[in-house]
Amino acid sequence: MSSVTRRPSRANDRREAVEQRVLSAVEELLSAGRSFVELSVQELADAAGVARSTFYVHFADKTELLVRLAEASMADMFAEGERWMTGSHEGGQDRLQQVCSRIIADFRAHAPLLRAVGEATGYDPEVFRWWRARIEAFIDVTAVRIERSVAEGRTDPGLPVRPTAALVAWSIERTVSMTVVATGPDRDDDLSAALARGVWLLMYGDPAGRAGVPGDS
Repeated sequence: MSSVTRRPSRANDRREAVEQRVLSAVEELLSAGRSFVELSVQELADAAGVARSTFYVHFADKTELLVRLAEASMADMFAEGERWMTGSHEGGQDRLQQVCSRIIADFRAHAPLLRAVGEATGYDPEVFRWWRARIEAFIDVTAVRIERSVAEGRTDPGLPVRPTAALVAWSIERTVSMTVVATGPDRDDDLSAALARGVWLLMYGDPAGRAGVPGDS
């Protein structure tokens, strides 16, 4: 009886090991400068040391592979921003700049993958829908925060909530992704400071924003 209960676990372990080999192989190829669109399934399978047929047991196609790799690699980046949106804003722009710095660092850590995602959104509707849905989820969190701030009297009630939330989310995504794939890290501190100031002004309209949000805890 005990051997039966262990079999699914061993099978899952083997499955996860194979999938991790494929995902790691893709990231290595991208880091070596390969373009994702030019990589064939056979190349990906060979790099991972698995058969082409095995690849298709684990991934429906290259699109699913890219989405799953991006989801796993970017989870911390999105979580960082969402924690700030849902948490205390005590600390103002200084605290927000720290968050922006970590987001930029996460982008840099996966720059080749981000480049691949950017390429794929231009020709693969499924990748485009996935990436847009992921940003929309962050917009949802941001909109809730703005609505809360308006209700508490910290944000101008005339502020258009959803468009402002979208501006915050896409400004961060576009600015960071385009900067990271094109430049080195020398000016990342300036970038994080500019992002923090821009997001703070969009949400609170307070050019100082360095002593925290009055009444927040």
